[in-house]
Amino acid sequence: MEGDGHGIEELRQMDMVGVGGAALPAEIGDRLVKNGVHLISRFGSAECGFLLSSNRDFDVDKDWQHLRNYNPPKLLDFEQREDRLAELVIRPGWPHMAKQNRSDGSFATADLFAPHTTIKNAWLYHSRADSQLTLITGKKFDPAPLEDAIAISSHLDDVLIFGNNRPYPGALLLRSEQSNNVSDLELLNAIWPVVEKLNGESQDHARIRLEMLVPLVHQSQPLEKSSKGTMIRRAAESRFEDDIERAYGAQEHDQVVDVNDEDLPQHLTGLIQTITSQSAELSEDTDLFSYGVDSIACMQLRSSLRGLVPNSTDQLPMSIVEDCGTIRRLTDYVIRKRHGESNTDGEDEEQLMLDLVKEFGSWEQSASEDTLNRSRDKNAAGELVVLTGATGGLGAYILDLLQKIANVDTIYCLVRGADEDVAKERVNKALKQRDLESLVEGPSAKVKVIPAQLSDERLGLSDELYTHLAKKATSIIHVAWTVNFRLKLRSFINDNITGVRNLINLALNEHRSTPLRFTYCSSTAAIMHGPLDESGCLPERLLSDPSAASPLGYSRSKWVAEQICAEASKRTSLRGRIAVVRHGQLAGDSVSGVWNTKEAWPMMLSTARLIKCLPDLGDEPVDWLPVDTAAQAFLEATGVNTGSESAKAEDISIYHVLNPHQRPTWHEMLQWLHKKKEEFEIVSPQEWVKKLEEYDSADHSAMKLLGLWKDSYGNGPGEAKQRPQFSMVETRKHIPALRDVKPLDEAYLGSIWKWVQENVH
Repeated sequence: MEGDGHGIEELRQMDMVGVGGAALPAEIGDRLVKNGVHLISRFGSAECGFLLSSNRDFDVDKDWQHLRNYNPPKLLDFEQREDRLAELVIRPGWPHMAKQNRSDGSFATADLFAPHTTIKNAWLYHSRADSQLTLITGKKFDPAPLEDAIAISSHLDDVLIFGNNRPYPGALLLRSEQSNNVSDLELLNAIWPVVEKLNGESQDHARIRLEMLVPLVHQSQPLEKSSKGTMIRRAAESRFEDDIERAYGAQEHDQVVDVNDEDLPQHLTGLIQTITSQSAELSEDTDLFSYGVDSIACMQLRSSLRGLVPNSTDQLPMSIVEDCGTIRRLTDYVIRKRHGESNTDGEDEEQLMLDLVKEFGSWEQSASEDTLNRSRDKNAAGELVVLTGATGGLGAYILDLLQKIANVDTIYCLVRGADEDVAKERVNKALKQRDLESLVEGPSAKVKVIPAQLSDERLGLSDELYTHLAKKATSIIHVAWTVNFRLKLRSFINDNITGVRNLINLALNEHRSTPLRFTYCSSTAAIMHGPLDESGCLPERLLSDPSAASPLGYSRSKWVAEQICAEASKRTSLRGRIAVVRHGQLAGDSVSGVWNTKEAWPMMLSTARLIKCLPDLGDEPVDWLPVDTAAQAFLEATGVNTGSESAKAEDISIYHVLNPHQRPTWHEMLQWLHKKKEEFEIVSPQEWVKKLEEYDSADHSAMKLLGLWKDSYGNGPGEAKQRPQFSMVETRKHIPALRDVKPLDEAYLGSIWKWVQENVH
């Protein structure tokens, strides 16, 4: 009817024209709406009946594909998922519900939607969660839009993108009949520009390398499709299983590439730019992770490196890219391997730690005597707080508390983001995920979200804003930090360690009678291997020996940052105005149990649903601190909530924000969960790892930690190591929130368990 003038006229006369089932092509729907047809899209399911439609004010609203949710959230809700998508969930009480798949009686549909950018409660269908590809890293993406975009070529009948339980994706190119005699090279030359453009627009982990494009001959039997016209993916993957295996096999057994030692830097530069789909300048000393090399790119790069080193299949460490971190160091590594030299990294990381403190902890300004005898101006205006890390768990809770403090006038959140809208969306997402109130909009809003770059000398801010913050800010709270335990110390220099220095420089930019307060969020890992005090605890003071930090790059970077803060306190007008807060393991909200779906402990607990068992970690203490308690303690350390001087006037202050109790143990927690009639076995850690390895799907976020757990528990429980205790004497004096921390109880851990079962997938 759409192609017939008379048919269009008939449709235009109708009050409403609905479509459902198989998707109506967007261009056809757009033409109908443009010609005055009141077109709506309808959405439902066999389990729950009719759910949504795009019924709207047809005169002013032309978005016929966006479904409107006029139902209360208690009946029909959209739960946030990765990549700005949300899953439709039907709550108990919906009038037609033939099936439930959650313990609370709700039904998670596995249908993913994208929100409209301006229309509230308007959602565009995106894909099925269960049709997404899940890489071995746990990263997911929907291949269908990419397949459709590539298959437009007249050279192709169809495209199958693969990658389930693999490190990176590839694509089978099914030739059209008329292109059956076109050579593979000609076909790839025709298709690659399209793929290259899509790579630039796609998520990093969805990028497809040229080497992973696999041309196939014309297929007399087309790919199997469902009644809705979508590919039956499992059937297609099974049909072409051998071709997929060969694609990865070719990558795993690369031929030796003939590149001279002198040409290695240029070769590696081109390789990395191709893998990351970037053309920005890449020097030999650029930090690869700042440039955009993620975990998937590391795997692809490692695969290519094997072709540069003869007979090296089993000799390249899995973490070779992370360990080197720059083109110069990768080049040195390859050359040493080629010439049979030792592969030991000659760099002493502990010496590097000391060198970094010297480089970033030197200031010309010195502390003057009047900085020791100052008091806050009683007529000063309210607090102006600069906060980093508001998109993380602790930072989101700190932001939520700051908004509720009467004497805080303005909060500037410095956030990574291409523009203000993207940055604000990231903060709102972090708040919503934790059931915290969204930001208030409008010119009088207390919170101002600013896109920033902490590695930039001026923090990526305009001169006007930088000067304003330097003059008016009363407190800087620095929480943002890269949490990646695979990275070496060197990879924390550019964005993290440099960021500490730049934020302290902001605090020192203007000379004023009352310098602002600077609070740095450190970690107990920064001194985990340090000497104990006379009470047998790790002390509430700086430890000058770099060996005090645990050997992870993350821990060492935290130690370096602490020392930089100490140098600033000793040598500048910030003397006595700096506090370092070392936090331990944080956990879910003390009431709701809301935690972080990407943390290891929730992921471990979630495996009970996958393999019906959990590991018995014996007397491992469950000494987690609820994140809302930690946020309150953190604010008390800053003095923002009272305007008081939390830091001791003569020195830097060190606080330990953690749960000091050694009970309950992990075994006791599992027994409590068993009392709730939860159906899982308690097995040895080794058996638990084995069952995870046998689980035949990567379609669960916990699977990306399998390698870590295998290293920790795969060879048996090993010897239980008693963790050191941390002194909290000074902390309790200055931070009321930590004076009466109780051991975690059964009710709280039950709320954690409930949240994990509903949210960690």
